[in-house]
Amino acid sequence: MSDPSYHRSTQIVRPGEQFAYWRDAICDAYVPLEPERAEAPSFRGRIDGLMLPELRSSTITAEAHEVRLSKTGLAHQQSAPFFVNLMRTGEAVVRQDGQTLRAGPGDIYVVDCASVWEVDFRSSFSMFCIEIDDALLRPRLGRRGRLASPVLAGDSGTGRILANYMRLVHELPSQDLLQVQSLMVGHCSDLLSRAQVTEEPGARADRVRREMRDRILGLVRRRLSDRGLTPDAACAELGISRSYLFKILGESGHTFSGYLRQCRLDECHRVLREQPRRPVADIAADWGFDEVSSFNRAYRARFGQTPSQTRASTG
Repeated sequence: MSDPSYHRSTQIVRPGEQFAYWRDAICDAYVPLEPERAEAPSFRGRIDGLMLPELRSSTITAEAHEVRLSKTGLAHQQSAPFFVNLMRTGEAVVRQDGQTLRAGPGDIYVVDCASVWEVDFRSSFSMFCIEIDDALLRPRLGRRGRLASPVLAGDSGTGRILANYMRLVHELPSQDLLQVQSLMVGHCSDLLSRAQVTEEPGARADRVRREMRDRILGLVRRRLSDRGLTPDAACAELGISRSYLFKILGESGHTFSGYLRQCRLDECHRVLREQPRRPVADIAADWGFDEVSSFNRAYRARFGQTPSQTRASTG
């Protein structure tokens, strides 16, 4: 592929033209922005970007100035991405959706280009930026589809995890990133959404129950051939009580033994079709059915035919 990197530096133009060059450079690299600064004869700024098909990132180093996305910029932009920025040095004051928050070294600030925002870089700074498509992140932000906060502390909680993950993305060579770009941007989006979504207590409880149900059912599917899989064994692996296990499964219309038997019968059905010459008793025994007669009854109740009829139908 052609070189996916790009570089812009104000040092290639004369001092009196440097900030105008910077204005054009950031509008070209991001969205229609409006940078401003105090009067000065020169301005130092540099962008080192990487434009992979699914991962767009950049390192920005510049002197103090302000930048905003106004209503005019909103009207002229082609898309409304999110920019996730890890501050490496310097300080930024971020204003969006009625909030004004400070981001210092190690913190992450996020701007949503679906609404106006303003960032005031109070000193020279350096930051690493990842662009996330609107369609990837917004559906994960709850019913409002808005950020709960534009700034995440980089020294605790999910913000710390995301900051470390962004450092990893920043350090990887472009050839390595090319192989995992979709995974990387997906992980960043997921971490950011987990830090941003504010849930009502009832909604959070529902999510926790759904996640635990999926963990239980997934464990059963992974250990279908394990004859030692019992409710007690599952509880020990998941770190939950028997009563909670039965409650979670009951809410979704399952019992532990019933779901285990159903999945094992499904595997027997698959093997009977794929290996029709194998004895029914051997297949049943592989999946925990020692009594052929009881297996036949359970199989017929599940599929409406006997194992022999399934095997014959593959002929």
